[in-house]
Amino acid sequence: MRGVMLHCNELDSATASGGLRWISRAAGYTAMPPVLPPLLPDRPRRLALLDPHPVLRLGVEVLLHQHSGVHVRGSYANEDDLVELLQRESGCVDLLVIDALPLGDLGDGLQLLRGLSRRWPSLPILVLSAHCNASTVATTMQAGARGFLSKATTPEMLLRAVDVVARGGRFVPPELRTQLNRSRARRMSAPSLTPLSRREREVLRLVLQGCSTGEVARRFQRSASTISTQKKAAYQKLGIRSDVELFRIRHLLE
Repeated sequence: MRGVMLHCNELDSATASGGLRWISRAAGYTAMPPVLPPLLPDRPRRLALLDPHPVLRLGVEVLLHQHSGVHVRGSYANEDDLVELLQRESGCVDLLVIDALPLGDLGDGLQLLRGLSRRWPSLPILVLSAHCNASTVATTMQAGARGFLSKATTPEMLLRAVDVVARGGRFVPPELRTQLNRSRARRMSAPSLTPLSRREREVLRLVLQGCSTGEVARRFQRSASTISTQKKAAYQKLGIRSDVELFRIRHLLE
């Protein structure tokens, strides 16, 4: 197994002139240019919103419409409508602002994020989520997001994140960067975990996709008790006790 290293203290920093500079030293993902390029003054940032909650989408739209440098190209409740826009009008948006992690659907949300990143690798994604902890942020960034914000963020922080991510930078607010630093320090000081067997990894992969023990058993044509034993053995090796804890450390299994 290999851990995920995220140098969160190097995501973005303010320069003396007020601009935003991207600094990276052996970061766990591809480094961006040293200085974020300016946007064309005659063209606002074009973005699309994806969130299942209409009230939240409306609130974000109202906020962004008040900013002369932002144009909301589309607002969607489901991914199919968003994908249709991206397929129909290539290059129509500069940034996606999405809730990729709706409550209870962490696995599906990350699958969506990876899919969007694969199909449109040059289109930056800013995740706006109610799930705000170090492992979720790290996993989300590794899945392809360029930025992460809590839904409890301030309007000023949202506008700053939109500006940074739209210009090719990466953005995580200070309080979450602190959590990431602490989490990384704990991982580096923790003892090595016993390697999982191939079947144990396969079982956990299906659990992370939302499969029940019975469904996993049918997939591998094994008894439910056998799968339960393999799952329990894997949990013991990982030092966890529940599916919730498994989701929190899923980035360590990739």
